[in-house]
Amino acid sequence: MSSHFSLSYFDPPVELNRHILATFCFATGAGQIEDRHPGALGQLVLFPCGEGGLQFGDRFDPAGPGAYLFSGFSSAAAIHMKGPWHAIGASLSPLGWAALSGEPSNEHIDRFPHASEFLGQEVVDFSGDLNRRYSAGEISGDQACHELANWIGARLKQIPPAHERLIETTIGWLGTSLNPEIDRLFEPLIYSRRHAERLVERYFGLPPAALARKYRAIRAAALLSKDDLSDEGEAEIADAFVDQPHMIREIRTYCGYTPSRLGGTTDPIFQTLLQMKNLDRLEQFRAIG
Repeated sequence: MSSHFSLSYFDPPVELNRHILATFCFATGAGQIEDRHPGALGQLVLFPCGEGGLQFGDRFDPAGPGAYLFSGFSSAAAIHMKGPWHAIGASLSPLGWAALSGEPSNEHIDRFPHASEFLGQEVVDFSGDLNRRYSAGEISGDQACHELANWIGARLKQIPPAHERLIETTIGWLGTSLNPEIDRLFEPLIYSRRHAERLVERYFGLPPAALARKYRAIRAAALLSKDDLSDEGEAEIADAFVDQPHMIREIRTYCGYTPSRLGGTTDPIFQTLLQMKNLDRLEQFRAIG
C-alpha cells in the first residue's frame, strides 16, 4: 500500500461470485496521475471525482465523474487523471460482462465508454446518487461497493448454458500452463474449431492464441510480484518465454510495468494491486461454478 493512494477490496455476495470477481474502492489525493491500466478484465466503475481519460493509440477516451463500463483492453492503456481521484468499481468475469452488458466483448475492446451506452439512464441515475452520497460522506467505500454489487446483480441477463460452459472451459484452459496448448482448448467443446474460436473472441475479447499470450504475461507478472516465488517457479516462468528481454517486453505490453524483481517499478497504482487479485479470483471461477 502506498501513502499516495488507498485501495480496498470487498468480496461480492456469494450468489454473484461467477459474475463479479471483486468490488473495490480506490482513492488518491494526487494532483496528477500518470499510470497504465492493463484492463485484463471488464469493469463497471464509478468515479465520484477526478477528470482525465485513457489513451488507446492515437485515440483519447475522456473520463470524469460518472459511470463507465468496459470489456477489457488488448494491451495496457495509459491513464491520465487530475486528482483528487476516487473510484468505486466491480471487476467482472467474462460471464459477468456478457450478462450485464448483453454485448460481445470483442466489439468493445480497447474502449472506455460511458456505462449509459449499455445500461441507459438507469445507470446515470444510480451512479449520480451513489457518487453524491459517497462524496458527502453519507456512505463508506465498503457500503458503496455493496450497493454497486447488488445493483449489478439485479440486472444480470441469462446467456446460453452451453456458452457458460465454454467460458468455464476457456478459463480452465488458461490456467493449465503459462503456455497452454491451443488444441487442448477445443477437445472438450461441442463446437467446430472455427465456431469455438469465434465464441472465445466474443466472450473474452480476443481469439484463443492472443488471449493465451495476454494471460501468460499477466500471470507471469502476478507470480513475479510475489515475495515467496520459488526458484522452480521462477524457472517455469523463464521457460514460458524465449528469453528475459522477451518476457520483459511482453509483461510491459500487457501489464504496463515490469515487476521489481526484473528491475522495474514497485508501486504502479492499478496494475500490481487490482489486476492481480482479480486474476486470482478468475482462476477460482470454475470451482465456484
